Amino acid sequence: MKKKIIISGLIAEEKNTTQDILLLKKENSVFKQEFKSQEEGLLLLKKKFVIVENKSEIKNNIFNLKQNKVGLLEIKNISKSLGKRPILKNISLTLEPGKIVGLLGPNGSGKTTLFNLIIGKIFPDHGDIFFNNEEINELPIHLRSLKGISLLEQHKGLFGNMTAADNLFAVLELHIKDKEKIYEKIDTLLSYFDLMYLKNTKANFLSGGEYKKVSILQRICNPKISTLLLDEPCAALDPLSINSLKNFIIELKKIGLSILITDHNYWAIENILDKAYLIKDGQILVEGTTDKISKDKDAIKYYLGGNFRP
Repeated sequence: MKKKIIISGLIAEEKNTTQDILLLKKENSVFKQEFKSQEEGLLLLKKKFVIVENKSEIKNNIFNLKQNKVGLLEIKNISKSLGKRPILKNISLTLEPGKIVGLLGPNGSGKTTLFNLIIGKIFPDHGDIFFNNEEINELPIHLRSLKGISLLEQHKGLFGNMTAADNLFAVLELHIKDKEKIYEKIDTLLSYFDLMYLKNTKANFLSGGEYKKVSILQRICNPKISTLLLDEPCAALDPLSINSLKNFIIELKKIGLSILITDHNYWAIENILDKAYLIKDGQILVEGTTDKISKDKDAIKYYLGGNFRP
């Protein structure tokens, strides 16, 4: 019987020939690697790939979130004015560990301002922000990041002239001193999410969906990551790319990340949300499941549109 090894989501199949030949199969592509012996071949592969028997076995090598039960974010009665103009008015919401929560509302409703308050870019006029039961109102950005909060802003991302791997390296080297371990981490992340084919592709040449995925991976290179904020991640993507990105986000949830995601397009993300908050004029108009929001009269009137039918 031929021995099969799962390598970064690829199937490595040994062949009995004059030389051992390894066929790496993924989708419609076949890659051929020759080596003098099985031992030499596996040694070569270990340098190039992350070898695992099953994806589930490397989840805990990326994060230990489900065991730690971290990522609880609580916003309590937050208010914020910018230039004497009230932007947020007595906002309260909760993001539970391992959940995907939507922050919905039209442009200008206060979603980005709330994100900036959560990461510490600005500070609230009133109210409190708790992370894992610790009040973090006065903590600066870098300390909140070290506690496990990362943000992917809508119009910011990767270094365009650097490869996907180099973009990940740039963040990982801040936390890991051993270069060999950095390369192993990069391969683990790219392999787990089936993005190894992008490893040596420069960011400028990534598609919109690929760019978003690698940008998210860059944010979760934070070794303490437990809570990820995504600001309009589906913006400017085509329907197929949106669907692929949503599957990617669901995989992050399976790993144990807590995710707060904004979008002005309800239909782009509604089917991946555990709960949602709809903001209008800086206040929570309605909160609950997407089923509840879809049937709420105020949500239909002020956000979904009068012609919407659940």
